[in-house]
Amino acid sequence: MTRTSRAALPQELMLSIGGLVGHVELHGAQPVFLEQLRARYGAFEMPASARVERDFSLRLTFAPSAAPGPAGRLAETEAHPLKVTATGRTIAAERWDFKVRLSGRAGRGGRVGYRGEGRCEMSPFALDCVLRVLYATLLPRVGGMLIHGCGLRHASIGVVFPGASGAGKTTLARKAPDADDVLSDEIVAVRQLDDGWRVFGTPFWGDFARGGISMRSWPLRTLAFLAQSPREVAMTPIMSSDATLRLLGCFLAFATDRASVERSLAVAVQLCAGVRSVEACLTRTAPTSVIFRRLAPHLGPEVARKVPPSSAREMISEFRALLRKQKSYAFRPKQATPWLKSGDQLVVRTGVRGAPVAGDILLAWTPGATPDEDALAFYRLPPSGAPPAGVEGEVLGTVALVSRDGKSHPLPGRIGDLARSFGPLVALPMLRMAGR
Repeated sequence: MTRTSRAALPQELMLSIGGLVGHVELHGAQPVFLEQLRARYGAFEMPASARVERDFSLRLTFAPSAAPGPAGRLAETEAHPLKVTATGRTIAAERWDFKVRLSGRAGRGGRVGYRGEGRCEMSPFALDCVLRVLYATLLPRVGGMLIHGCGLRHASIGVVFPGASGAGKTTLARKAPDADDVLSDEIVAVRQLDDGWRVFGTPFWGDFARGGISMRSWPLRTLAFLAQSPREVAMTPIMSSDATLRLLGCFLAFATDRASVERSLAVAVQLCAGVRSVEACLTRTAPTSVIFRRLAPHLGPEVARKVPPSSAREMISEFRALLRKQKSYAFRPKQATPWLKSGDQLVVRTGVRGAPVAGDILLAWTPGATPDEDALAFYRLPPSGAPPAGVEGEVLGTVALVSRDGKSHPLPGRIGDLARSFGPLVALPMLRMAGR
């Protein structure tokens, strides 16, 4: 959301997980609770807009967490365990702390969108369970699934290490030299797109409390089923039929009706037929470098090949993550503007003290109906302080410098004064937006 719309419409989340967009209205949520949610789901939150095609929309009414009954929370949980029903175009889920129901409607191009409402205790655990149920139920309907596994990015590809509880997923995630390479230590999303199978990070993490830093997906090259070894690291190829049987014990599924089971089984068979599978016998102390050295023969020749994001939405989400981490970023825009010549390079800053002032040039993520219609847009903030008519989205930062013909030109105003202390533009990382 923009800085202005966040104050006007704070009680909503627009999330993209595994390429599925879900919009959740959070009625009755307290400000502190909202901040907790945004801290957890922020990497997967996109600008809320009515034009975005949504896979589901859910209106949740929150109530304060109830005190445990006389028999205690365990007895209450056992009396009202999770129950999920998926029949035709209806999805219903309930537990002792929430109850939701959604119905599907065909939209443009036959796309089915689900809409519904429910109630939920004001607990991050309750809402997280609701989201896991919905994404686990809907992903198989578009050729994907949620998998219990540690997902790691390696060079320009992704590897999923499926495993049951205690198999070593969190231990493996903690070994990653760069925590940003951990897509999740507990649950990842996989999905077949036009260019093959891809793996996505998720906010559904475990003990390591680490998920993906953006919506970016990576080509899935290998399923490495975890096994513990007392002495050495070994990778043993396994047949797709064996891999399918192993995967059946590792993917997330809550609905048990015949159609849902058949759908999930079909996705598992297709995934294991299209992606290499190995049994990864790992020691607890083996470093990640050794693991990937042994895994190298099973990753294919495409490891070093640069693979672009699958959509503009993924590209912008990754750019936002890098900008949040670096606080400033340099890139070359695709198109010229009245104040920007072709070939100019820009430095964008985020986290500047104080709100933008009139005359600042802002960079915003403007969402489109589909992932490829998302765009980056510049606009100069008018004296009114409100974005120009027709501009909506999330403000990513303020343009501080323009580099032209080898020279840096700080922009006037407060942000330009700060930019003069940055040093040479070449010292900043570069992200070429043209051509993704």
